[in-house]
Amino acid sequence: MSKVTVPQWKPLDEMHPVDYYETATKNCTSNFTEDEIRKIRAYYYGMCAEVDGMVGELMEQLDSSGFSNSTYVVFTSDHGDLAMEHRQFYKMSMYEGSSHVPLVITSPTHKHNNKVKQPVSLVDIFPTLMDMAGIPTPPGLNGSSLLPYLGMTSTNHERPNWVLSQYHGCNVNLSTYMLRMGDWKYIAFGNGKQVPPHLFNLAESSDELYDYAVDRLDIVSMMDTKLKTVINYPLVSQQVEMYNKQSFLEWKNSLGDKYSDTIANLRWFMDFQKDVKGNELKIQEWLDAQT
Repeated sequence: MSKVTVPQWKPLDEMHPVDYYETATKNCTSNFTEDEIRKIRAYYYGMCAEVDGMVGELMEQLDSSGFSNSTYVVFTSDHGDLAMEHRQFYKMSMYEGSSHVPLVITSPTHKHNNKVKQPVSLVDIFPTLMDMAGIPTPPGLNGSSLLPYLGMTSTNHERPNWVLSQYHGCNVNLSTYMLRMGDWKYIAFGNGKQVPPHLFNLAESSDELYDYAVDRLDIVSMMDTKLKTVINYPLVSQQVEMYNKQSFLEWKNSLGDKYSDTIANLRWFMDFQKDVKGNELKIQEWLDAQT
């Protein structure tokens, strides 16, 4: 347990507004002892080790059955999990612990331990599987086949020099967009004007504690412009917020006089109950604000 590191945290009053919201809705604003943090991280590492062992058993069975010479193996995940980095656990974040997932591919002709530094995306998996099956890729499909990284040919390998991720679900109070270009990682929120963006250089600050958004306005401008050519994120955010308000109002009205008790006892209840009336007021202000 002593070998498990404790990540550095920013003080709560210095956190980015979206980061603070995520921390609060994950019930993580309370004080944690170093022992508690180490245990949380150790449990996570233990689960990773268990999965690694299971994958190893699967690969051994492929070898012993003789199927490894005719089988592609793709190991990945739909998301990572923060292990108390940035005072958070769980997913729903663009920080590396949540957004950076494993991707391991073997083919019958390529099983070498080659590491690809180029960022790729989960949208690349489908065209890769199409290539593996020898099926033509439908036109207009997002993503590019990864088979050329295995030394194999592909008809769908026109790859941009960026990777996009976006999230509009729970535990964030604004739509979130992440653009990776090389070592630079740009994260924009909402319409790009409500709160400042993040800008990280993963080669220089892999723990994402140093934000370059103020120091490197040139990079911010370049990446924000590029992001808007990929997706009209201010418009998407507006549409998402309209949908969220409509859905929330329908849910709120369906509860009637049970609303206050219900919303104070959802999974974020520990932090919500520190100021129930104040938090209800903030929700109402959000509902009343013009989208």
